[in-house]
Amino acid sequence: MIKIENFDSLKPSGISYGGHGGSKRGIMINDERWFLKYPKSTKSMDVKGLSYSTTPLSEYLGSHIYESIGLETHKTKLGFANGKIVVACKDFLNSNEIIIDYNMIKNEYDENIEREIEQLSSNSNIESNHDLEEVLLMMKQNPYFKSNSELKEQFWNMFVIDAFINNNDRNEGNWGLVLNKETNELRLSPVFDNGAAFYNKSSDDKLISIYSDDFKFKQSVYDSSISIYRLNGKQINPLKYIESMENEDCNKALLRMVPKINIDKIKKIFDGIPEEYNGLPVLSKTQKVYYLKSLEYRYDNIFIPVYNKLLELQ
Repeated sequence: MIKIENFDSLKPSGISYGGHGGSKRGIMINDERWFLKYPKSTKSMDVKGLSYSTTPLSEYLGSHIYESIGLETHKTKLGFANGKIVVACKDFLNSNEIIIDYNMIKNEYDENIEREIEQLSSNSNIESNHDLEEVLLMMKQNPYFKSNSELKEQFWNMFVIDAFINNNDRNEGNWGLVLNKETNELRLSPVFDNGAAFYNKSSDDKLISIYSDDFKFKQSVYDSSISIYRLNGKQINPLKYIESMENEDCNKALLRMVPKINIDKIKKIFDGIPEEYNGLPVLSKTQKVYYLKSLEYRYDNIFIPVYNKLLELQ
């Protein structure tokens, strides 16, 4: 069983962190910079039976599943602060580094890209943000993608695993490259910001009503799955996109990722999390059952069949 750490007495780092997933606070752990992510209040949301989102739990689970698959991921710890269950995320940047996220990457001017973006915009329903056609164009022509081939692989690896863990918010600010300002060297950013995974605004009552009904369960974990990305003006169902096998790079990512997914190892991650801490819920039995059932469904009914079809086509 993992230790839920008390972060109340830790020294602040003096560094502020952005993002939209809830409040954050910079802290120091063993002379290293970390930051706490707090759960978001559900008062302004149409959520019954849940006072706060389970974003910290989702961040921890998503990050540790990514890590179990072998992808470099930011370090996370579950803990307690200011009367709430929080997650501590290690700052993976040193003092000489900055993030060059996709939003910055796509803004790098290139005359040919500008011309093609204008053409796409006039010929289709391309959106200014989160449009897959735009991402595909950047992969072919953007100088950052051309000089960092692993960036395209990382995008498709995350597309596949985000579909697996139901992370529907891999937005333009949470993936990309890390720049060393002194040497101008670039490295791939580790995977970070997984707090939108695992139905983080669903109460136990809602999860029970879903997994006790086969139709509702399939609708929840498959039919209603969404990605932040759009194609031809419509939001993508990432599982159906994977099943279509229409994108060769997505196919290659599935072939890379499936052999690295170990369901037993993932179950041990869940087994290591307590149900509660100081009277506060951490991971309920209901959440554990539903989350694992959803992972197993996607693995057995989407990933493995598509993986086998792709192997046959090789």
